[in-house]
Amino acid sequence: MYNILSISLILFLSTSLFSCTSSKEESPSVPNASLINTRWVLRVLNDKKIFTPEKGKEAFISLSKDGNKANGVGSCNNFFTTYTLSGKDLSFGPVASTEMFCQNGMETETAFFKAIQNTITYKITGNYLYLSDSSGVIAKLEAVYLN
Repeated sequence: MYNILSISLILFLSTSLFSCTSSKEESPSVPNASLINTRWVLRVLNDKKIFTPEKGKEAFISLSKDGNKANGVGSCNNFFTTYTLSGKDLSFGPVASTEMFCQNGMETETAFFKAIQNTITYKITGNYLYLSDSSGVIAKLEAVYLN
């Protein structure tokens, strides 16, 4: 009797483990978001996690297909720029912005604008965009889809 229970338990565990492993392999991975016409929200900048300040605006950038223009919010001010894309190379022109002063978020905005202007390459993995300069990743942004 113990042999039958032991064998049954082993078969059950083997089947359970196999089915768990199989389902993980079969689950589809998240497809990469599109660089163009996506709202990319700033999540990490220069290795620091970014939080939207109270009464502040969420920092983001969107690249338009039309005329290679980009715009967004730095965390206080609206901004716009141009971009050049060639393979994985991505560079931005000078950033122009409104000139409001916000008590919170100005340091983030200044660093974000600098990161944009220093970008030379990009990589998209799933819903994340990584902007890099010559030393490595300087910003991590997340695709946010508006309904």
